[in-house]
Amino acid sequence: ITRRNHPERHSIEGRFLEMIGTVYHRQGKLEEALAMHRKAIRIYRKTFGSANPDVGRAIGDMSEVFMAQGKFEEAIVNFEESLVILRESLGDMHDIVASTLCRLAVCKERAGDAAGAVVCAREARMIFTRMIGISDAQTQAATALLARLEGSV
Repeated sequence: ITRRNHPERHSIEGRFLEMIGTVYHRQGKLEEALAMHRKAIRIYRKTFGSANPDVGRAIGDMSEVFMAQGKFEEAIVNFEESLVILRESLGDMHDIVASTLCRLAVCKERAGDAAGAVVCAREARMIFTRMIGISDAQTQAATALLARLEGSV
């Protein structure tokens, strides 16, 4: 009843769990990080449904933990799920979509899929360029990532 009457409380709880997961990730406590991200995702889904940007963002954050564990295939699957949700909820031309594409590009590169990484980085750079301009730090970072990836293909 509380969740239905006060969803903002559970949104805050989910965000708090995400932050704890991020701290655990930075400390190298990867299993604990995964547990926190999974709890956050579960709360977001119960509170808002699956097609919500908080769900997509949290799945992307969980993907980073899988990548840190060297579980690249699992990370890629989750990044792709994250992108589907983010595109549905925010549209294709959004900076969070572009950031997630950059993270997926790095993951694909580490998994040995240089060509797939280039495709993701190109789209991310295009989105950043159109949304926030060529002089923005995120656009420049995506451009540098793309240059590095294209040099390795």
